[in-house]
Amino acid sequence: MNLFALSGLLTGLSSLAMGIFVLSTDRSSNLKRLWFLFTGSVAVWGFGGMWIALERDEAMALLAWRVAFAFGVVWIPILFFHFVTTFCELRQRKLLLVNYAVGAVFFPLILVSPWFFGGVRFVFSSFYYSIPGSALFHLFFIWWVWLVIYAHYQVFKLFRFASGLKRNQYKYFFAAVSLGYFTGSLDYLPIYGIDFYPYGNFGIMFYPIIMTYAIVRYRLMDITVVLHKGLTYVVLLGLIFVPAYLAIVISERAMLASMPPLLVGTLVFACGLWVLFKSPREVAHITFGLVCLGACLWLFGFFMVYSSKEPAEALFWGKFVYVGVVYIPAFFYHFTVSVLRLKEGNRLIWACYLISTAFLSLVPTTYLLDGQYSYFWGHYPKAGVLHPSFLIYFAMVSGLSLHRLHQGYKAREQSAPLEARRLKYIFWSFVLGFGATLDFVQNYGFESYPMGYLFVSLWACLVTYAILKFQLLDISLTLTNRKFLPYTRPLALICSFYFLTLLLIFLFTGTTQYVLAGILVATFSLLADLLANLQKKMEKAIGKALFKKRYDAYETLTEFSKAMVAILDLQALNAKIMETLSKVMGIKKVSLFLLDKEGGYFFLAAGHGVDEKRLREVKILSRVPFVQFLFDTSGPILREELEHNMDAVPVQDIVKLKGILDTLSQIESELCIPLVNKEVVIGFLNLGHKSNREMYSEEDLELLSALGQNLAIALDNALLHEDVRRQKTLMRRTDRLRSLETIAGGFAHEVRNPLTSIKTFIQLTPERKDDPDFIGRFGSVVSEDVARIERLIQEILDYARYMEPKLTEENVNELVDSCVYFVGVKATSKSVTLEKDLAGNLPRVMLDRQQIKQVVLNLVLNAMDAMGEGGGLLVVKTRPLAKPAGESWVQIEVGDTGCGIAPDDLDHIFDPFYSTKHESEEREGTGLGLTIVHQIVQEHGGYVEVESTVGRGTTFFVNLPINPLKTQRRPREGEALEGTGPGGRG
Repeated sequence: MNLFALSGLLTGLSSLAMGIFVLSTDRSSNLKRLWFLFTGSVAVWGFGGMWIALERDEAMALLAWRVAFAFGVVWIPILFFHFVTTFCELRQRKLLLVNYAVGAVFFPLILVSPWFFGGVRFVFSSFYYSIPGSALFHLFFIWWVWLVIYAHYQVFKLFRFASGLKRNQYKYFFAAVSLGYFTGSLDYLPIYGIDFYPYGNFGIMFYPIIMTYAIVRYRLMDITVVLHKGLTYVVLLGLIFVPAYLAIVISERAMLASMPPLLVGTLVFACGLWVLFKSPREVAHITFGLVCLGACLWLFGFFMVYSSKEPAEALFWGKFVYVGVVYIPAFFYHFTVSVLRLKEGNRLIWACYLISTAFLSLVPTTYLLDGQYSYFWGHYPKAGVLHPSFLIYFAMVSGLSLHRLHQGYKAREQSAPLEARRLKYIFWSFVLGFGATLDFVQNYGFESYPMGYLFVSLWACLVTYAILKFQLLDISLTLTNRKFLPYTRPLALICSFYFLTLLLIFLFTGTTQYVLAGILVATFSLLADLLANLQKKMEKAIGKALFKKRYDAYETLTEFSKAMVAILDLQALNAKIMETLSKVMGIKKVSLFLLDKEGGYFFLAAGHGVDEKRLREVKILSRVPFVQFLFDTSGPILREELEHNMDAVPVQDIVKLKGILDTLSQIESELCIPLVNKEVVIGFLNLGHKSNREMYSEEDLELLSALGQNLAIALDNALLHEDVRRQKTLMRRTDRLRSLETIAGGFAHEVRNPLTSIKTFIQLTPERKDDPDFIGRFGSVVSEDVARIERLIQEILDYARYMEPKLTEENVNELVDSCVYFVGVKATSKSVTLEKDLAGNLPRVMLDRQQIKQVVLNLVLNAMDAMGEGGGLLVVKTRPLAKPAGESWVQIEVGDTGCGIAPDDLDHIFDPFYSTKHESEEREGTGLGLTIVHQIVQEHGGYVEVESTVGRGTTFFVNLPINPLKTQRRPREGEALEGTGPGGRG
C-alpha cells in the first residue's frame, strides 16, 4: 500500500461519511441532497484513486482511471456549481442544464473512447498514471477548471456585496472549497508529465469536514473553530488508520512462532495504557505504564526478530529488544517505591536509571550482545561479555523490589487489610511475571522455544483481575447501567466490525488474515473507553496548542462563570461582568438589564461602551412579547439570525418578530442572552459586535449560554443579598426608633432641671437686670444648661438616624454610663436598682459609637423587661480581657435578677424573630433586638455570650477587640479576664 492509495481511501471515506451525515439531518432539504451528491462524486474519485494506486495490471489500471473519471471527476464541478447556485440563491438554470449536458457527453467518451485516455504509464515506481488521448482531454480539462473557477467567482462576488451573517457564510464557504480544489487539482500534474507526487488528495479531506460542520450549523462559523474541529477529525482518522496500516505491515511478517509475543505484547500494551489513562498524574500509574512499555518493547522486538528472514535485520531487532529490557528493573523499583509510598529510596531510583542508561549505551556494541544464534524457530541474540553483569543487576534490583513489596503487604495485614490485599496481588503478579526471565537462557545457547510470554500473559491477566475485583492501584470499575450503556452498541456491532476489518485487509493485501482481524477488533474494543473520550481531549489539546488566544479566553470565561456565584455585591458583580466580557471576548458594547419587581419593568443596571444616558431612559415592561420571547427561547438570541429568518416566519408572526427586532436595536444588542432563574426572567445581557467584526461561533454561543445560566443564579443571589441588606438596615432603624420611647423618658427627666433654671432666669431678669452678680452667675448657668440640652438633642438625633458603621476611638465607660443614665427614669419607675462597676484601667476601643450604644440599650431594656414590675437588680460592668496572644479586648457585662431563659430557648435567642416576650404591656417582643445585637458585635470582630438560670436571672457578655480591623476571631477556650477566675465573669 502506498500514500496515494491511503489518501484515496481517506478522501473517499471522509467525503462519503460526511455527505451521509449531512443528508441524515434533513432528507427533504434540496441543499443537503446536493451536498450529498457532490461529496459522493468526490468519494468515487477517492476510492477510484485507491484502486488506481493498488492496481498492478496495466489494463485494469486504465479501467480504474476511466471509472474514477466517468463516475466521479466529471461530475464534481457540475454538482459543485449546482450546489453553489442553490446555496447562493442564483438563477443560472440554463447554464446549469448546459453543464449537465456537457457531463452527459463526456461520460461515455471517458468510459470507452481512446480519445480521452490514451493509456497509462508507470510512475513513482509505484502505480500507473493516465496519459491524455487527444485534444478531447485538454478540452475537458479547460472546461473543468473554468466551471470550478466560475463557481468560485460567483461566491466571491456575492461575498463582496453581502454583510453580516451572509458575508461570513460566503467567506468561509469560499475558503473551504478553495482549499479542497487547489490541493485536489494538483493530481492533474502527472497526467501532463509533471511528476509531482499527488499529495493533494490529503488536502481534499479538509473541505468536506469544514463544510459539513458549517452546513449542519448553517452559520459557516468562525474559521478557527472550523479548523479546530477539522484538525480533530483528521487526527482521529489518523489514529484509526495508521495502526491499521502498521497492522498490515505486521501481517506480512506473521508466523506461527512469532505470533505469541505479538498477542501478549498487545495485551500488555492495552493494560498499561488503560491503567495510565485512569489516573495519568499518579506516579504509581505512570511507573506501572513504564513497566508495561518495557515489556511491550521486549515482546514486539522478539516478534520482529522471529519473523526476520535476513540475519542483519534480525540482529537489529535483537538489539532493539534490549532498549526496553534494560529499563525494566529501574521501572519496577520506581513503581515499588511509589505504590508503597516510601519516602526513602529516591537516590537508589536515580542510581537504577543511571545504570540502565549505561547498559543502554552498550546495546550498539558487542559487549552486551555479541551476534546471534539461529534456532529452529528463528534468530535469537547472543550474550556478550557484559551480559552476565546485566543479569546480576536485573536480579538484584528486581529481588529488592519484590522483597519490599512482600514486607509492605505483611506490615499492613493488621492495620490496613484492604491495602495489604492489593499489595499481595501486586507482589504475586510480579513474581509470576518475572518467570519470563527464563528466556535469558536462550542468550547462552540453550535451544528451547522461549516461553516467557506465558508468564507475562499470566501477570497481565492477574493484574487486570485484581484491578476489577480489588481496585488495584485505586482504580474502581463500577458497571452501572449508565456507564455500561455506551458499550452495548459497539458490542452488538463487533461481528460486523470484524468482517469489515477482514474486507479492508483483503483490499490492502489480497489475503485473508483472520488472526490479524481479530487482533485489531480486540485492540479497539479494549481501547473503546479511551477512544470514546479521545475526541474531546484532542479538541482541547489542539485548541490549546494552535488557538491559544481563543482557548485562554474560553478558560477565563469558564472560570469566571464558576467564580461569580460567590460574588454577592450587586454593583461589584455587574462591574466584573462588564469588564470580563469586554476584555476577554473583545466586545465593544455590553449592557445588562435587570427586573424591577415593584415597578414591573427592566432597567439598565450596568453598561460598557453604550450610551448609558439614553439607555437609562429605556424601560421595557415585563409583560411585552419581547420578554415572553426571551423566556420561551431561554438561549442566546442572535439578531442577524432573526433578520435572516424573517422569510421563514409565518405571516401572523411577522409583526411580533419586527417588534422584537426593534427592541434589540433600541438596546444596541447584537446578541441577547436571557437570564432566567426559577421560571422568571430576571434580566438579559446584551452584547454588541466583536472588535474584530467576527461572527459569534457555535462555541461562543454554547459558552455564553452556560455563562448566562450561572449569571442568572449569581444575579438572583446578589439581588436577594441586596434585599436582605436593606431589610437589615430597616430592622436596625426600626429597633432604634422603638428604643427612643424609653430614651424619651430619660430625656424629659434630664431636660426638666435645665428648663427650670432657664425659666427662673427669664422670670427674674426684668426685676434684677441691673444686678451684675445675678446676671453673670445665672447667665453662665443658663448657658451651660442650653448647651447640655443641645447635646442631648444631638444624641437622640444621631441615635435615631442610621448610618453606615464608622469606627472611631471611644471611651467604653463613657458610652455605657450615658446609656445607663438614659434608662434611669424607667428603672426608678419599675423599682429596678442600677449598679455600675466600670473598670478604671479600660483602654480606648475602635467602634461605632451609635451601634454599640444600641447594643447596650437593647440589653439593658431587655433586662428590665425580664424583671417585670416587681423590680430587681440590674448590674452593668466593664473590664479588660487578657489574651494569651497579647491582644487587647474589652468586655461589657449586663446582668439581671429576672425570670431567666429556659435551656431550650437559650440556643435560639439570637435567631431572627425568636422572642420569649409574646405578651408585654410596654414593649411587644419582635425577636429582632438580640439578632441585631449579635450582628453588630460580630461586625466589630467580637462575640456575645450568655449565661442564664431560670428563676435567678440572665447575664450577657459583650466581648469587643480593641482594634476590630486586626482581630477577627473568637478567643480560644480557657482565655481569662484580668483579675477574675475562669471564664472572666467574676
